[in-house]
Amino acid sequence: MNRLRAYWVGQAKWWCSRSLEWWAAHLTVLYIGGAITIMGAKFDQLISLELNEIGDLAAGAFGPVAFLWLVLGYIQQGRELKLSSEALRMQAEELKRSVAQQCEIAVAQKTSLQNYERTLEPLLNLEVSGADWSEGEFYVSLKISNTGDYCESVIVKLIATDNNEKSADPLMSGASCSVRFDDLHEWEDFEVIVEYKKRSGASNAQSFSVVSYHEDGYGYNYYVRKHPFLS
Repeated sequence: MNRLRAYWVGQAKWWCSRSLEWWAAHLTVLYIGGAITIMGAKFDQLISLELNEIGDLAAGAFGPVAFLWLVLGYIQQGRELKLSSEALRMQAEELKRSVAQQCEIAVAQKTSLQNYERTLEPLLNLEVSGADWSEGEFYVSLKISNTGDYCESVIVKLIATDNNEKSADPLMSGASCSVRFDDLHEWEDFEVIVEYKKRSGASNAQSFSVVSYHEDGYGYNYYVRKHPFLS
Protein backbone atom coordinates (compact mmCIF):
# COMPACT_ATOMS: atom_id res chain seq x y z
CA MET A 1 0.00 0.00 0.00
CA ASN A 2 2.81 2.39 0.87
CA ARG A 3 4.59 1.63 -2.40
CA LEU A 4 1.40 2.34 -4.36
CA ARG A 5 0.83 5.61 -2.54
CA ALA A 6 4.48 6.61 -3.06
CA TYR A 7 4.08 5.82 -6.77
CA TRP A 8 1.02 8.04 -7.15
CA VAL A 9 2.61 10.80 -5.08
CA GLY A 10 5.63 10.66 -7.39
CA GLN A 11 3.38 10.77 -10.44
CA ALA A 12 1.49 13.76 -9.06
CA LYS A 13 4.74 15.60 -8.39
CA TRP A 14 6.00 14.78 -11.88
CA TRP A 15 2.85 16.04 -13.58
CA CYS A 16 2.73 19.16 -11.39
CA SER A 17 6.36 19.94 -12.19
CA ARG A 18 5.63 20.27 -15.92
CA SER A 19 5.80 23.81 -17.28
CA LEU A 20 2.97 25.70 -18.94
CA GLU A 21 4.77 25.38 -22.26
CA TRP A 22 4.89 21.60 -21.86
CA TRP A 23 1.19 21.41 -21.11
CA ALA A 24 0.33 23.82 -23.94
CA ALA A 25 2.37 21.85 -26.47
CA HIS A 26 0.82 18.51 -25.51
CA LEU A 27 -2.71 19.91 -25.35
CA THR A 28 -2.18 21.53 -28.75
CA VAL A 29 -1.07 18.21 -30.23
CA LEU A 30 -4.04 16.39 -28.68
CA TYR A 31 -6.46 19.09 -29.79
CA ILE A 32 -5.17 19.23 -33.37
CA GLY A 33 -5.04 15.43 -33.49
CA GLY A 34 -8.64 15.22 -32.31
CA ALA A 35 -9.73 17.90 -34.77
CA ILE A 36 -8.03 16.12 -37.67
CA THR A 37 -9.59 12.82 -36.60
CA ILE A 38 -13.06 14.35 -36.50
CA MET A 39 -12.57 16.10 -39.85
CA GLY A 40 -11.27 12.85 -41.34
CA ALA A 41 -14.35 11.01 -40.17
CA LYS A 42 -16.53 13.66 -41.83
CA PHE A 43 -14.34 14.17 -44.89
CA ASP A 44 -17.23 13.76 -47.32
CA GLN A 45 -19.13 16.58 -45.64
CA LEU A 46 -15.98 18.68 -45.40
CA ILE A 47 -15.24 18.70 -49.12
CA SER A 48 -18.79 19.74 -49.88
CA LEU A 49 -18.48 22.94 -47.86
CA GLU A 50 -18.15 26.34 -49.48
CA LEU A 51 -14.85 28.20 -49.18
CA ASN A 52 -16.16 30.70 -46.63
CA GLU A 53 -17.67 27.86 -44.61
CA ILE A 54 -14.28 26.12 -44.56
CA GLY A 55 -12.74 29.37 -43.26
CA ASP A 56 -15.36 29.60 -40.53
CA LEU A 57 -14.72 25.97 -39.62
CA ALA A 58 -10.95 26.51 -39.43
CA ALA A 59 -11.41 29.64 -37.32
CA GLY A 60 -13.75 27.84 -34.96
CA ALA A 61 -11.57 24.75 -34.77
CA PHE A 62 -8.15 26.35 -34.37
CA GLY A 63 -9.16 29.64 -32.71
CA PRO A 64 -8.92 28.21 -29.18
CA VAL A 65 -5.41 26.95 -29.92
CA ALA A 66 -4.33 30.36 -31.21
CA PHE A 67 -5.88 32.03 -28.15
CA LEU A 68 -4.10 29.55 -25.86
CA TRP A 69 -0.71 30.37 -27.36
CA LEU A 70 -1.48 34.10 -27.31
CA VAL A 71 -2.16 33.93 -23.57
CA LEU A 72 0.92 31.77 -23.11
CA GLY A 73 2.98 34.36 -25.00
CA TYR A 74 1.82 37.11 -22.63
CA ILE A 75 2.66 34.92 -19.64
CA GLN A 76 6.10 34.15 -21.05
CA GLN A 77 6.70 37.84 -21.77
CA GLY A 78 5.74 38.68 -18.19
CA ARG A 79 8.21 36.08 -16.92
CA GLU A 80 10.98 37.50 -19.08
CA LEU A 81 10.22 41.04 -17.89
CA LYS A 82 10.30 39.82 -14.30
CA LEU A 83 13.62 38.07 -14.89
CA SER A 84 14.95 41.18 -16.63
CA SER A 85 13.82 43.39 -13.73
CA GLU A 86 15.42 41.01 -11.25
CA ALA A 87 18.64 41.02 -13.26
CA LEU A 88 18.63 44.83 -13.34
CA ARG A 89 17.99 44.95 -9.59
CA MET A 90 20.87 42.56 -8.96
CA GLN A 91 23.13 44.63 -11.23
CA ALA A 92 22.12 47.79 -9.35
CA GLU A 93 22.90 46.13 -6.02
CA GLU A 94 26.22 44.87 -7.35
CA LEU A 95 27.04 48.37 -8.64
CA LYS A 96 26.08 49.82 -5.25
CA ARG A 97 28.34 47.34 -3.47
CA SER A 98 31.13 48.08 -5.94
CA VAL A 99 30.79 51.84 -5.38
CA ALA A 100 30.79 51.33 -1.60
CA GLN A 101 33.88 49.15 -1.89
CA GLN A 102 35.64 51.72 -4.06
CA CYS A 103 34.74 54.43 -1.52
CA GLU A 104 36.22 52.30 1.26
CA ILE A 105 39.38 51.76 -0.79
CA ALA A 106 39.61 55.51 -1.50
CA VAL A 107 39.20 56.30 2.21
CA ALA A 108 41.83 53.70 3.11
CA GLN A 109 44.23 55.11 0.51
CA LYS A 110 43.61 58.66 1.75
CA THR A 111 44.23 57.56 5.34
CA SER A 112 47.39 55.73 4.29
CA LEU A 113 48.62 58.82 2.43
CA GLN A 114 47.85 61.03 5.44
CA ASN A 115 49.73 58.64 7.72
CA TYR A 116 52.68 58.67 5.32
CA GLU A 117 52.66 62.47 5.21
CA ARG A 118 52.70 62.53 9.01
CA THR A 119 55.86 60.43 9.04
CA LEU A 120 57.53 63.14 6.93
CA GLU A 121 56.73 65.92 9.38
CA PRO A 122 59.60 67.62 11.20
CA LEU A 123 59.11 67.79 14.95
CA LEU A 124 60.11 71.31 15.85
CA ASN A 125 60.92 72.66 19.27
CA LEU A 126 61.30 76.36 20.07
CA GLU A 127 63.42 77.87 22.80
CA VAL A 128 64.02 81.50 23.72
CA SER A 129 67.80 81.45 23.96
CA GLY A 130 68.14 85.14 24.76
CA ALA A 131 66.13 88.29 25.39
CA ASP A 132 67.70 91.64 26.35
CA TRP A 133 68.54 95.16 25.31
CA SER A 134 71.23 95.81 22.71
CA GLU A 135 72.11 99.19 21.22
CA GLY A 136 68.86 100.69 22.41
CA GLU A 137 66.66 97.89 21.02
CA PHE A 138 65.02 94.97 22.73
CA TYR A 139 65.80 91.71 20.94
CA VAL A 140 64.79 88.07 21.22
CA SER A 141 66.95 85.15 20.06
CA LEU A 142 65.10 81.96 19.13
CA LYS A 143 66.54 78.47 18.79
CA ILE A 144 64.60 76.01 16.61
CA SER A 145 65.46 72.31 16.96
CA ASN A 146 64.23 69.48 14.74
CA THR A 147 63.83 65.93 16.05
CA GLY A 148 61.71 64.76 13.13
CA ASP A 149 62.22 64.48 9.38
CA TYR A 150 64.15 66.82 7.07
CA CYS A 151 62.58 70.13 6.03
CA GLU A 152 63.70 73.10 3.96
CA SER A 153 62.52 76.53 2.78
CA VAL A 154 62.18 77.40 6.46
CA ILE A 155 60.62 80.78 7.25
CA VAL A 156 60.25 81.97 10.84
CA LYS A 157 57.49 84.52 11.39
CA LEU A 158 57.17 86.51 14.60
CA ILE A 159 53.69 87.88 15.25
CA ALA A 160 53.77 90.74 17.76
CA THR A 161 53.04 94.46 17.82
CA ASP A 162 55.35 94.72 14.82
CA ASN A 163 55.39 91.57 12.70
CA ASN A 164 58.62 90.28 11.23
CA GLU A 165 59.92 87.22 9.45
CA LYS A 166 63.28 85.67 8.63
CA SER A 167 64.55 82.80 6.54
CA ALA A 168 66.43 79.93 8.16
CA ASP A 169 68.67 77.12 6.97
CA PRO A 170 67.22 73.70 6.09
CA LEU A 171 66.80 71.55 9.17
CA MET A 172 68.13 68.01 9.13
CA SER A 173 66.88 65.54 11.72
CA GLY A 174 68.67 66.39 14.96
CA ALA A 175 69.81 69.81 13.71
CA SER A 176 68.94 73.27 14.99
CA CYS A 177 69.16 76.88 13.88
CA SER A 178 68.95 80.29 15.54
CA VAL A 179 67.26 83.50 14.46
CA ARG A 180 67.18 86.89 16.13
CA PHE A 181 64.46 89.51 16.04
CA ASP A 182 65.25 93.11 17.01
CA ASP A 183 63.26 96.22 17.82
CA LEU A 184 60.58 94.46 19.89
CA HIS A 185 58.60 95.90 22.74
CA GLU A 186 60.18 94.93 26.02
CA TRP A 187 58.95 91.52 27.24
CA GLU A 188 55.87 91.58 25.10
CA ASP A 189 54.05 88.33 24.32
CA PHE A 190 54.21 87.06 20.75
CA GLU A 191 53.59 84.08 18.52
CA VAL A 192 56.05 82.29 16.27
CA ILE A 193 55.01 80.48 13.10
CA VAL A 194 57.59 78.26 11.41
CA GLU A 195 56.71 77.49 7.81
CA TYR A 196 58.57 74.78 5.89
CA LYS A 197 58.50 72.34 3.01
CA LYS A 198 58.69 68.57 3.62
CA ARG A 199 60.54 65.92 1.61
CA SER A 200 57.30 65.13 -0.20
CA GLY A 201 57.12 68.73 -1.45
CA ALA A 202 54.07 69.54 0.66
CA SER A 203 54.16 72.67 2.78
CA ASN A 204 53.09 72.97 6.39
CA ALA A 205 53.65 75.10 9.47
CA GLN A 206 54.02 74.75 13.22
CA SER A 207 53.24 77.53 15.66
CA PHE A 208 54.17 78.50 19.20
CA SER A 209 52.92 80.95 21.79
CA VAL A 210 55.64 82.79 23.70
CA VAL A 211 54.48 84.39 26.94
CA SER A 212 56.56 86.48 29.32
CA TYR A 213 56.37 86.04 33.07
CA HIS A 214 58.09 87.54 36.12
CA GLU A 215 59.70 85.49 38.84
CA ASP A 216 60.81 87.10 42.09
CA GLY A 217 64.54 87.15 42.43
CA TYR A 218 65.08 86.22 38.80
CA GLY A 219 63.27 88.88 36.84
CA TYR A 220 61.47 88.37 33.54
CA ASN A 221 61.65 85.31 31.33
CA TYR A 222 59.72 83.65 28.53
CA TYR A 223 57.58 80.51 28.52
CA VAL A 224 57.00 78.66 25.21
CA ARG A 225 53.91 76.59 24.41
CA LYS A 226 53.61 74.65 21.17
CA HIS A 227 50.26 74.50 19.36
CA PRO A 228 48.93 71.15 18.09
CA PHE A 229 49.52 70.79 14.36
CA LEU A 230 48.64 67.17 13.49
CA SER A 231 44.96 66.76 12.60
